[in-house]
Amino acid sequence: MGISAFFRLFQPKDKVFYTLFEQVVDNLAAMSKDMVEGMKSQETITEAFYKKMEDYEHANDKLSHSIFIELGKNFITPFDREDIHQLTSALDDIADILYASCKYIMLYKSPYIPAYFTFANLIHDCVLELQKAVYNLRNFKKPKEVLASCVEINRIENVADDFFSKEIGALFESKRDVLDIIKLKNVLEYLEDVTDKCEDSANIIESILVKYS
Repeated sequence: MGISAFFRLFQPKDKVFYTLFEQVVDNLAAMSKDMVEGMKSQETITEAFYKKMEDYEHANDKLSHSIFIELGKNFITPFDREDIHQLTSALDDIADILYASCKYIMLYKSPYIPAYFTFANLIHDCVLELQKAVYNLRNFKKPKEVLASCVEINRIENVADDFFSKEIGALFESKRDVLDIIKLKNVLEYLEDVTDKCEDSANIIESILVKYS
């Protein structure tokens, strides 16, 4: 019997960590879906949209806190304690930065550009793959599916990175007011950073998979 198989014999039967991680990615999926709706146009970026993003971010904080509480209560965990901590923090970063990108659009009174909507869709695609990866990670029974989602997240992040570079280049070549350029650049950086955090989460999941599957 391999070490990972032996370790799984002593996993907690209630699988509380799997359930909490699934709740986190469900929250992120709903958050990113509503972000797509909110980023459709200048008219949809409202105070109500901002408040909805804030509520999602607070919900994610509560779920992250619950995971850390369980980490302190449980001696045996389904995978390495450090990995649980890192994955929790990485997923929480997604919610934090996604919310921040929306917040600064409101605070800066940023002019609207279609790139906001494009980024929202890329982020939502990444999060949906993360959702699949986390659900398929349970009990390490679907390693191929988990790996496929991680690979797809890396691909989407590369697309987002290329799109970001193109948009920044176009922004600097535009005849926009300097303050508007600063506002737009800052928000685009936040949006691109969300996809980076999705990739970070995928890399952690892939590392867990390698250790225990």
